Amino acid sequence: MVSREVLSSTGSLMLVRVHLAEGFRGDVDQHPQEQISYIEKGIVEFGVDGKKKILRKGDTQYIPSNIKHQVKVIEECVILDVFTPVRQDILDQQK
Repeated sequence: MVSREVLSSTGSLMLVRVHLAEGFRGDVDQHPQEQISYIEKGIVEFGVDGKKKILRKGDTQYIPSNIKHQVKVIEECVILDVFTPVRQDILDQQK
């Protein structure tokens, strides 16, 4: 399960809080926006450009523009995602 809440989308920056259920495995994603993910709660495995890394509360992950990435949730988590520029597709989902 995925739940997203757009906290801010001002200027060229966007902040999104994402709640992910334990066992969730995201599709491989790729977008032109740069992304930084901060783990607010839980444990996740991030796969970025073929390299996997386990992240826990307080860890961050940078994802460059147009790089394939995927998340696998080990323990229910909350992630704060920062994007630049703003992701219109996420804004459209919030309507």
